[in-house]
Amino acid sequence: MNNNDWNYPIMVICKRTGKVYTVANTKEALDMLLNAWPVAEGKAFMMALQICADVESGHGQETEARNSFVAAAMEASVPIETPVIQ
Repeated sequence: MNNNDWNYPIMVICKRTGKVYTVANTKEALDMLLNAWPVAEGKAFMMALQICADVESGHGQETEARNSFVAAAMEASVPIETPVIQ
């Protein structure tokens, strides 16, 4: 299991409550996708689940997991705040 923190955490804003959650690594992203995501469908959502699970099992890059999580948030209209990685 990979618990390396991302260089740039993602702030996820719950539309219903306004509460802000910090997602700082792939484990936290996978947990949020599985347990607190507002939708359980969509291409980006499914891709993020797969990529995050792969990275957690030691296959793939942390940046891939982070980018796929951002894409899933955009697809689901989940408000996030994150610096742009160049």
